[in-house]
Amino acid sequence: MEGKSLINLAPGSSTGEISVSLHNLQQFALDKSNNVATVGAGLLLGEVSQLLYNAGRRFIPHGTCLQVGIGGHATVGGAGPPSRLYQLTVDHVEEVEVVLANATIVRASQTYNSDLFFAIRGAGASFGIVTEFEFRTEAAPTQVINYVYEWTATDAVSRAQLFRSWQRWISNSSLPRQLSSTLTINANIVLMAGAYFGPQHEFDSLQIPTHFPPSQVSNVQLFTNFLKLEQLWGQQIQDSGIADPSYFYSKSLAFLPQASISDTVIDKIFQYLATAETGAQFWALNFEVGRGAISDVAADATAFSLRESLFIMLSYANTKGRVSRTTVDFLNGLNKIAKSDYPDAFYGEYAGYVDPREANAKARRDYWGDNLPRLRNIKRDVDPQDVFHNQQSVRADASDQ
Repeated sequence: MEGKSLINLAPGSSTGEISVSLHNLQQFALDKSNNVATVGAGLLLGEVSQLLYNAGRRFIPHGTCLQVGIGGHATVGGAGPPSRLYQLTVDHVEEVEVVLANATIVRASQTYNSDLFFAIRGAGASFGIVTEFEFRTEAAPTQVINYVYEWTATDAVSRAQLFRSWQRWISNSSLPRQLSSTLTINANIVLMAGAYFGPQHEFDSLQIPTHFPPSQVSNVQLFTNFLKLEQLWGQQIQDSGIADPSYFYSKSLAFLPQASISDTVIDKIFQYLATAETGAQFWALNFEVGRGAISDVAADATAFSLRESLFIMLSYANTKGRVSRTTVDFLNGLNKIAKSDYPDAFYGEYAGYVDPREANAKARRDYWGDNLPRLRNIKRDVDPQDVFHNQQSVRADASDQ
């Protein structure tokens, strides 16, 4: 249903689920009187981007992996480079068509079946099969600066300083919401990439390089065709190999502003990365800045609850064969250190970047936070027999199973 499955919920999976192919649901139309797009749930993000742009230079904000299906992306969250200015994919959903557990087909929006509409926007897979979306679209930006800065330092001290500089920079309350930023760290490089949605002179006035040590590589490019920029982002993901089928383990961790990482813990993180056994052929951390327009929407307005996160850490490690205990322990150990400033605080997790090895009840709390009790009540109403089920999906009760 999502265009990919991070925990392999497919026929023959170890937990018995099946996936429903929505591939043939390819309908698309753009109503130019209100710029609302009707989109079939079987389309991929790259296809949606191209259809919207060609139909009227429109777009909706979404992530950069264009091979992901809109059916999952628009029902779990949908963060990407435009989100600090334009919000999430779920925030642009105006109405959905849903097949429920009792085989009825209903429409849901803010004005009818509003509880179901709330649940679909952030926890959709637990409640039904969305077959069609209506999206509020935006005019495609005509000036976007794409930037990349790369450092080749591999010693723990230099890498820790780069992260400290990045966290300090993105924590500034004056950081414009037109700006996105992702800091990527692997064994060989530290790379900062993002976009500024505005003209070149505004981007230049930010003087980004002055906030960091000198980079070994830098590239700043103005795009006037937003579709070409989206396609570049998608190609970069594809070229990295991270979207290819593989054996891997991944985790996510959302940091609130009051739980940012101290200098002492930053040093511990990078010392750990330099010395720990990974068991992986490749590992990477992505730190993605949040807030901006994402936090304009109340945390209880949709099932997606991570509205106030300063940044989210996405960790990933792939292996030549099945994932070993060493690799699992490597990422779990990293998370434990990252949380050690505030070990008893609540750290949310992104439900689109699931951790199948985490205790199911904890995963649900971390994915949906304070929205979980309401989601359980809705589940009780629309799917009491738990037809739409995976190991970490919403339950009608507080079951740990």
